[in-house]
Amino acid sequence: MTATNDAMPTDTKVGVGEFKNGWPVVLSSAVGIGMGLSPLPFYTIGVFVGPMIQPIEKGGLGFTPEQVMLALPIYTIGALVMSPIIGFLSDRVGVRKVALCSIVLFALSLVALGLNNGSFPLYAATWALMAVAGAGTLPITFTRAVNNWFFERRGLALGIALIATGLFGTLAKLLAQEVTTVFNWRVGYAAVALLPLLISFPIALIGFRDVSDRSAATSKVAGLKVLLSLIAVLASIAMSAAALAFVVPELMQKGLRPELLAATAFALVGPVPAFMMLFGNVRDTSYRGGSTASKAAAGAGLTAKQALMDWRFWLLAVSFIPISYAIGGPIPNIELALQAKDFSKADAVGLASLMGVAVIAGRLVGGYLIDRFWAPGIAFVFLALPALALWMLGAPEISRDQAMIAIFMVGFGAGVEYDFMAYLVARYFGTKAYGAIYGMLYGFFALGAGFGPAVFAAAIRKGDLETFSVFHNAAIILIIGSALLLLLGKYREFPSAKES
Repeated sequence: MTATNDAMPTDTKVGVGEFKNGWPVVLSSAVGIGMGLSPLPFYTIGVFVGPMIQPIEKGGLGFTPEQVMLALPIYTIGALVMSPIIGFLSDRVGVRKVALCSIVLFALSLVALGLNNGSFPLYAATWALMAVAGAGTLPITFTRAVNNWFFERRGLALGIALIATGLFGTLAKLLAQEVTTVFNWRVGYAAVALLPLLISFPIALIGFRDVSDRSAATSKVAGLKVLLSLIAVLASIAMSAAALAFVVPELMQKGLRPELLAATAFALVGPVPAFMMLFGNVRDTSYRGGSTASKAAAGAGLTAKQALMDWRFWLLAVSFIPISYAIGGPIPNIELALQAKDFSKADAVGLASLMGVAVIAGRLVGGYLIDRFWAPGIAFVFLALPALALWMLGAPEISRDQAMIAIFMVGFGAGVEYDFMAYLVARYFGTKAYGAIYGMLYGFFALGAGFGPAVFAAAIRKGDLETFSVFHNAAIILIIGSALLLLLGKYREFPSAKES
């Protein structure tokens, strides 16, 4: 491999200046990922467990909690199969086409969940369909474009692009809770489905482009920016209003609790991306082809076949299975775990909303640090720390303050998983076959995150001893999985695509 970093051309658009050129790509990626397949089903399923396990005559499906949570392994298997396919399609067809089509199909599959008549096979099939339909909304597509647009501030750009999973995941949870309370869980799923359809799709249509796509200055859709942005603005305001309808009564009753203040802040921030797209000068300030450095880096690196023969690929694959299991397993079960420890449902949902704050903090801090320090070392620290939180959550008794700290620590770790994966793929394998390589690794990541929730749900339901055991074991394997990242060694250097 020839040296490249020093040889890469630079200009005034690198560093912070990259954001002047690529902010619409980062913004639309953040909204697309935040309202995609990864966070929405994951964050909201805990709200729907209670209504779904009710008897059919009472409006439920008559399922057990374990059956409801088995949806996550099912959709994980679907994501496992689809991730490499989406990666290859993104490399060949283009990420814009893949993402836009998938957003619409994902929204329709969410609506289909609310049409179930009590059939578990139909429930399982719908989740499998969701994985296929929504795979293009996974970070695979969006982070490819961000990696191509950014070089000097790639870590921070990825952190911002992935930041909205905590924001919109929390708002979707509160929206689902409020709509389900006022109407029923079926309407709740329909309301959640409107988020990607009315918010992320219009914003992606305006702002999401790879460096090889037509610029906004010559795109006809840019002329519809005001109309499309207004749709996203109104839908965002409605989402935030529903979240506030849940939060405000809790504030009046329980006072200025941190989780309720955080949820209020999220509701106020929720419409900001749509307003930014409405008032931002997209046509004139954005798509000029990216910085010279990012263009030089685009297309450089290993092929998918070469990556499969590289030991670093398999080290990442092996390490991310226990990491995703240990962090992904507890997240959708936070409400269930807290209610098993005698927290009220409202308190459990409110405390769980702190997860979003922690995810945002983790992504911003982690993204900033990996631009300046060795990413595997930062990853070890960020991913191993939540082990203490897992130990606390598994204890027979936990105070409110301890629960807040534990939830924040788990969320902080969850906030950097995708960032590190996207960054490590680009630094150790390049961007030549980024979509395919990321897609294959995401399949391993999804394996742990998908099966973990069902394991945790079953343990929590069985009682204190099993609960302690599953959280205790998760803490141990989280440290082991994180430590494996330290074996990656120094970054790889690749010649530019032109030099190759």
